[in-house]
Amino acid sequence: MVLSSTCSFARHIAGGELYYTYTGPDPSNAANSVYTITLRLFRECNSSGPTLESEQATVGIYEGDLLLRSLPLPRITDVTTISLNTAAFPCLVGNVGACYQVALYSASIVLPNSPIGYTLSRLGCCRVDFISNLSVPVSVGSNYVTKIPGRIALSGGTNSSPQFNVKDTALICSQKKFTLDFGAIDPDSDSLTYSFCDAFTSPGGGGGTNTQPPNMLSQMPLPYRAPYSGTEPLGSSVSIDPATGVISGIAPPPGNYVVNVCITEWRNGRPFAEHRKDFIMAVQGCDFIEANLPDKIIQCDNFTVFFENESNSSAITNYVWNFGDSLNNTHPQSGSVQHTYKDTGVYKAFLTVTGPKGCIGSDTVEVRVFPGFK
Repeated sequence: MVLSSTCSFARHIAGGELYYTYTGPDPSNAANSVYTITLRLFRECNSSGPTLESEQATVGIYEGDLLLRSLPLPRITDVTTISLNTAAFPCLVGNVGACYQVALYSASIVLPNSPIGYTLSRLGCCRVDFISNLSVPVSVGSNYVTKIPGRIALSGGTNSSPQFNVKDTALICSQKKFTLDFGAIDPDSDSLTYSFCDAFTSPGGGGGTNTQPPNMLSQMPLPYRAPYSGTEPLGSSVSIDPATGVISGIAPPPGNYVVNVCITEWRNGRPFAEHRKDFIMAVQGCDFIEANLPDKIIQCDNFTVFFENESNSSAITNYVWNFGDSLNNTHPQSGSVQHTYKDTGVYKAFLTVTGPKGCIGSDTVEVRVFPGFK
């Protein structure tokens, strides 16, 4: 297979977010508003592609599906580097790391107060190679999108887009429980709900580091690979809390995964705008001391309950179980054990695991023992 030389050289982008801030009315024309448009780009530190210093950004501003105008965004900050401090994780097992470069590109624009609003789109090439949840893992373009609501949706009001809290690296270990707070702050105090949604690619893979906006709005979903999708980018074991934006679950196998989080803004009980952030989550083959029990165990057959630590960390050296009844607590050095309760009831069982360097993990589970019930 032959790939274009421009795009093969440019595989470097690890995520981005396009957002805007309402600055105020146009002093010379009250029928216009002033906005500041900003693009935040992430680049892998070890990429051989273009640097963020050489990156050029142009945003297309669309009214409906038609291009109203193009807006070049100059870089307004120095390129900064954020990297994972592995020294802060003494219980981590494995050769892991994460390093990204970040830069902001921004400009102001005066726009007429449109009844239907605007869609902002920045096309580019290319995402990092070998993305695990895509059927086309190389030479995949990017399209970062946000929307300025119109006066019909806002009843004459104004809006600035929310901004995600996460601006740092995260360590995700394969097949391990993880939690990542992807909540956002809204400058207008609007209510926010969160969901996974399709990330977008650019036509033809992007074609270069600064693809010019086409005359018609492009919103082409990425080619996801089953069982992954825009709504399940990390598999069925990972979900996002619609009220808080917290992503949690059991991480998929090692690899790079495109994840796109959509925020719906609500005002006066009505949804009126959507904002999104597109990023590549690096899931690494690492290990750490962990106790992982289910939330609840219900036993209706008899009084004997099977317990098992669902974490298979190779670094665990000792297990201490407490089954929540004072009659017969045991402390086996085993990740799985059976315990027979003396009576029916609701118990709280505890597991504590230990490993080298004084590393400790613990978890609890509610146990309901009611033989004869269904």
